[in-house]
Amino acid sequence: MPARSADVETIRTRRLLQQPGSPQITRNAILSFAHGAITAIDAEPGGSPTDFPDTLIMPALANAHDHGRGDKTTAYGAFDAAVEAWVPATYTLPRLDPYLVAALAFARMAKAGITSVVHCHLSSDPATLRAAAADVARAARDVGVRVGFVVPLRDRHRLGYGPDDAILAHMPADDVEVIRARWLRPIPAISEQLATVEDIARACESDGFSVQYGPVGMEWCSDALLAEVAREADASGRRIHMHLLESKYQRRWADREYPEGPVRRLETLGLLSDRLTLAHGVWLRPDEAGMLGRAGATVSVNPSSNLRLKSGVASLEMMKAAGLRFAIGLDSLGLDDDDDMLRELRLSALLNGSVGFDAPIGRTDVLDAGCRNGACAVCGERGAGQLAAGAPADFIVLDYAALAFDIPESLDDPFTTLFARARASHIAAVYAGGRQIVRDGRVLGLDETAQQQALFTQLDTAAGEIAALRPLLTRFQQGLARYYAQG
Repeated sequence: MPARSADVETIRTRRLLQQPGSPQITRNAILSFAHGAITAIDAEPGGSPTDFPDTLIMPALANAHDHGRGDKTTAYGAFDAAVEAWVPATYTLPRLDPYLVAALAFARMAKAGITSVVHCHLSSDPATLRAAAADVARAARDVGVRVGFVVPLRDRHRLGYGPDDAILAHMPADDVEVIRARWLRPIPAISEQLATVEDIARACESDGFSVQYGPVGMEWCSDALLAEVAREADASGRRIHMHLLESKYQRRWADREYPEGPVRRLETLGLLSDRLTLAHGVWLRPDEAGMLGRAGATVSVNPSSNLRLKSGVASLEMMKAAGLRFAIGLDSLGLDDDDDMLRELRLSALLNGSVGFDAPIGRTDVLDAGCRNGACAVCGERGAGQLAAGAPADFIVLDYAALAFDIPESLDDPFTTLFARARASHIAAVYAGGRQIVRDGRVLGLDETAQQQALFTQLDTAAGEIAALRPLLTRFQQGLARYYAQG
C-alpha cells in the first residue's frame, strides 16, 4: 500500500522500470505522486531489501484499438473465421445494456494493467450513439480507465466491400428480401453523423474521456465523407481512428478502387497527420508505411485478432524501418478471450522476432508500443506510458516473488523475466491518474460479479433469437465467400 504525506503518496518497490523503451531497472525505488501525476522517483541503492516489497513497478499499458466487447463474441456464436465472415456474425447480437458491456470490457482491461484504451464504438443510429456514449463514459469513470471514444462514421457498402446489390446477387433468392430488411438500415446524412461527434463531445468529454472521429474504413466511407472528416478534425484538433488494410480481400479491393494506392488517396483527402491512428495495417506496403511514417501517423497492430480472423501478421520490422510508429491493440479478441495485454506484447515480439541472429524488432520496441505509443493513440502526446516526473501516475505493481519464484536473484534479469513470463495474474495493483483501480485481481470501482451476471441474463434471454438466426447467417456467409472468391 502507498504511504501518504499531505497530498503526496509514495510507494516502494525493489524494481522499477521507468522507460519502456529501455531495459534499465532502478533498484530500491520510491515512486511519489500527487494530484494524478508523478512528482519524483528516488532510489536507495544501499537500502535494506526488507524496506522494499518484492515487486516490480512498470508503466501502465495502453490498448490502442478495441471495440469494448464486454460480451465476448464466442459467447454468442461469432466464432473465429475470416474477418469478412466473422463481422456479419456479430450482427446477430441483440442490443444489450451499453453500460454493462463497456464496464465489463474496461474491468477486464484494468485487471490486465491497461489504463488507456481506444474504444471504437459499434455503428448505430445517431440517437442510440449519443445515449451509448454517455453510458460508456460512466463505465470508464467507474472503472477508472482513460478512454478515447471513437464515433463510427460510414456512408456506403453496408454488406461488404462493394455495392450492396452486387453482394445480394450472390445470396439465395429467397433470402434477399430478408437480408435487406434485417441488415440494410438507412444511413444518416454525413452532416448528421459529424454533428453527432460534436454532440457526444459536448455531453461527455472530460480529462479522462476524449472523442475521436471514426471513419470505419475506406471500404465503408466515400471520399466525400473522408474529406469532411479531415476538415472537421483539422478545425477541432481531434484525433482520427480508422481501420486500414486488415485482410487480403481489403487489399485487393483497395488496389482496384484506388489506382494511386489507398494511402496516397488518404493523403490527397487530407487525412494524413500525427493525429491519425490506423488499425491493423497487415497488408501495408513499404512505400505506404513510409508515407504514414513521414506524416507522424500511428498504426495499431492487433496480433491475436489478426491471427484469429485469418488476416495475417503485420510486419513491425517494415514499420520500424519506415519510421512508422506502431502501437498494440487487443481488438476485443485476445488470444484466450481474456484481454491479457502482457501476453499480447509477448506474442507481438515472438511473431516479429529474430530469425537466427537477426533481431530487427526487440522487446523494448514492443514494450514501448504497448505503453507510450498506445497512450499516444488514446490522447496524443501527453507524457503517458512512462514513469517520469510530471507524467500521469499510471502504473502497474507486479508480484515479482510469484513471477520469478524459481530464479535465484543472482541469475535474474528483471526486464527479461518480465517480458518472458508476466501475465495479468501477476498484477497486484493498478493505478490510473494516482487512483488505485485494481487490487489483488479485483476492480475497485464496481461489482464485477454482479455486472457479469446481469449481462449474462440479458444474453441468455436473447439466446433463442440468436440461434434462430444462425441458418440465415450461414447462408449469408456462404454468399459472401462466393462474392469474394470471384476476385
